[in-house]
Amino acid sequence: MSEADTLADTDARSASLRDFEARARAFLEEHVPRRDQVVVENTMSSEAVAAEQALQVKIYDAGFAAITQPKEHGGQGLGEAESMIWGSLVADYAVPRMLIAISHGMCGPIIDLIGTEEQKAKYLPDLWRADTLFAQIFSEPGAGSDVAGLQTRAEKVDGGWLMTGQKVWTSNAQHCDYGVIVARTNPDVPKHQGITMFIINLRDPAVDVRPLRVATGEYPFNEIFIDSLFIPDSDLLGEVDKGWDAAVAMLRFERISIGTGSTKSTGPQSFEKLVVTARDAGLSQEPAARAALVETYVLERGTDLLAVRMREEVEAGIELGPRGSIAKLAGAVANFRINEIISDIAGLSLVAWDGPASKYPPLTKSFTGGPSSWTAGGTIEIQKGIVGDRVLGLEKDPSVDRGVPFREIRRGPKTSQ
Repeated sequence: MSEADTLADTDARSASLRDFEARARAFLEEHVPRRDQVVVENTMSSEAVAAEQALQVKIYDAGFAAITQPKEHGGQGLGEAESMIWGSLVADYAVPRMLIAISHGMCGPIIDLIGTEEQKAKYLPDLWRADTLFAQIFSEPGAGSDVAGLQTRAEKVDGGWLMTGQKVWTSNAQHCDYGVIVARTNPDVPKHQGITMFIINLRDPAVDVRPLRVATGEYPFNEIFIDSLFIPDSDLLGEVDKGWDAAVAMLRFERISIGTGSTKSTGPQSFEKLVVTARDAGLSQEPAARAALVETYVLERGTDLLAVRMREEVEAGIELGPRGSIAKLAGAVANFRINEIISDIAGLSLVAWDGPASKYPPLTKSFTGGPSSWTAGGTIEIQKGIVGDRVLGLEKDPSVDRGVPFREIRRGPKTSQ
């Protein structure tokens, strides 16, 4: 190719990117409200979910969802440059986040990574468009941070698998059509080796999804009871007994999605809103309050910049691996400390306000829901362990069940003989 042809291609690419950015700006201005203009009383209500789903359909149809995914799997078939442009533009807009974080940020990528061509063709186009929603189904009553300790079992039968068990803390499952789930398929090997991943139909009568109410009055999580659910072989995701590797990959997608998400904080716990709260409380001149506000700003900016750095690496094709836990950990620690600052600044107004008791003020709702932000995707302690073991190379914590067949692991409290 001649130098003139190369320059022509570069000019054409630059013009294409400028056109993409102009179209994206125009679409956002016309169809998506700005984040600081939107207040949703219950983000998990059926009405709120339906509104997010409808908006995501518009975004997809306009060419701004699944930007880098191949066209044959329902994507736009564009490049990382377009993805970066869109990511930078949407920070100020109320684009769908809760639903997309799991369906697009975790379930879609794992199907794309290890799914068969038939699975990709069947599930991904509707997933990217949000015509169907997916849940991540890992945690159990006795296997939260230690996911490998799961006891939900799947037994091989003619033409598929029969699954029975219980899951808990599954986000948004009451609104989802399908789920990516892990179950034990071989109890005679160490716990990390006998796990398999599947896609299940959450609308099947053998699946009972029960929403769990949290302190804010919302129902963001669910417990799921599975009673002899038949799963066809075509919905086996990845290899039999290799589900732990798939689960680790999916958890990595989760932590990257959480840690590299939108960096624009506009909620009641943000620095800008807490400054107003401090002024309203007559604390803006108090040295302790001023110091707390400065700390909030530093924590916000630090996590923002780290998220930007890691998002740029992802978009440049650099594998984050376990480093994805760094951003997740930084955000969790920052949110934990900011929740303490909220308590110091707002005081009793967090728990006593004018109006009906059921109508939480925005800051109270943010404060009450705070713990979920530092436990979702793995607790602070789990993230520290991952960073210590797999990023820093520190010695691992001792494990009494390493190498022990799962069937032989003692579970539950000890009883006297």
